Amino acid sequence: MADAVENKSWQDSAASGGTFRMARVTKNVRAIYFLDALKLFHETQWLYNIPVTDLLTSGVLDLFPKKWLHALQILENEELNDFVVSKRIKPEWSETLKLFVEKCRYIDQLPTINNIVEAKLPKSFQIGLSCKKQHEIMNLAHLIHMQCTSQNIKVIVDLGAGLGYICQLLHNLYGYKVLGLEKNQAIINNAQDRQAKMYPNSLAHVRYSCCNLTCASAETIETILYNEFEEKSDVCLIGLHACGDLSIDAIKIFYKMQVARIFIMVSCCYHKLSISISMQTDSLIKKQYFNNFPLSNCLKTVINNSDFDTGFFLRQPFLRLACQEPADRWCNMSVKTHNEHSFYVLARAVLQLYAAENGFSLMKQTQKGTRKSQCLNFESYVKDSLNRYILQPSKGRKEQGNIDVQSTPDIHEKNIVKLWKSHCDKLKIVEIYSGLQLMLQAAAESFILQDRLCWMEEQGLKATIIPVMNKHLSPRSYAIVSQKR
Repeated sequence: MADAVENKSWQDSAASGGTFRMARVTKNVRAIYFLDALKLFHETQWLYNIPVTDLLTSGVLDLFPKKWLHALQILENEELNDFVVSKRIKPEWSETLKLFVEKCRYIDQLPTINNIVEAKLPKSFQIGLSCKKQHEIMNLAHLIHMQCTSQNIKVIVDLGAGLGYICQLLHNLYGYKVLGLEKNQAIINNAQDRQAKMYPNSLAHVRYSCCNLTCASAETIETILYNEFEEKSDVCLIGLHACGDLSIDAIKIFYKMQVARIFIMVSCCYHKLSISISMQTDSLIKKQYFNNFPLSNCLKTVINNSDFDTGFFLRQPFLRLACQEPADRWCNMSVKTHNEHSFYVLARAVLQLYAAENGFSLMKQTQKGTRKSQCLNFESYVKDSLNRYILQPSKGRKEQGNIDVQSTPDIHEKNIVKLWKSHCDKLKIVEIYSGLQLMLQAAAESFILQDRLCWMEEQGLKATIIPVMNKHLSPRSYAIVSQKR
């Protein structure tokens, strides 16, 4: 398999590599981009298409092209960081590795984040909020104000308002009327209680209402707006980290809602998009198709005209890849931090391998799995793990080797430590694997957002992606912004 990855698919791509740069200037830019992205994700699915806990059980580390591994294993810590963050390559590396980096660069169409203006929240808004949340609502509020000012919009609708942090901030800083919508009445009650206690002067200007948002909610929202504010004026629809299908519903609401003139949406949790079809195949891979991905007719057409069955490789693991932390997190990462990360990943994979080889499944006894504080050495890791997981016999389990169902924790511990010793030489490979995943992350997120932009353009909406936040603080830092013509 490793040779297959190194050879034909990458050689074929290398032969047509010129299309990557030429795609930008052809009439079918978007279609060519989508096809090139599909090729990249199909060829690299070995990097993301299985849970990281199954790194050893799936044998995925054996799929590494040998030339890639040879080049990357000898990198010093700073060089590895630069490779992942800045996609810095060396001329002597294999052409396929250099082409992989070039493809990641090309498919990542996300705009560069310049210096984000740092502004502090008023003290009354800092209470109970993490630095991350403060940064997010302050920067998004600034973008919203800049967009609304251009069209003299005074009313904002927050789709998925939560406890109303940004609703209150928009009124406090800029004087907007804000309607916060949330499907959970308990959350609405908490937002109203918080408002009454902390921001009583906003009661007439910031309103909260329970609404189960769907793509058909445009008229309902207009009715709520009129009932709350007794006026029919143009509005701006916003959302901060709208989860799963809510982002798509919001886009469609904007398209249908006549008084909605501006749309600003920061999405998250792509992997929570609803599944339309899920089917088990002869392999271990379960095919998955989604209701709202792909979204655009352009991408759907490209897929239909290709030989790719996206149910095999554009699954939840792909969507989860798109909402991982960005590669920027490796900027200046220390050797110690790398070692801790690779240890934790490999140790958990060894635990999974032990269970799989001996007919067990791992069942959590506590809310969280093994504590990272127990990663001082593998022996302490195993002791902590066996207190937090139950090795439960799998259905239809057959006795394997000397591992009996009634084995004591001491026997399991001894055997797991032995298994660790036969795999602990893979620590550097695990970290390289993680680095290559990070290099694909931005490409995957870009692909998803470009599909959404394309759908909006197909409906006659002008839309763009604007960087809003510092990725070091807030991994989902891009907003889709649209103003109706």
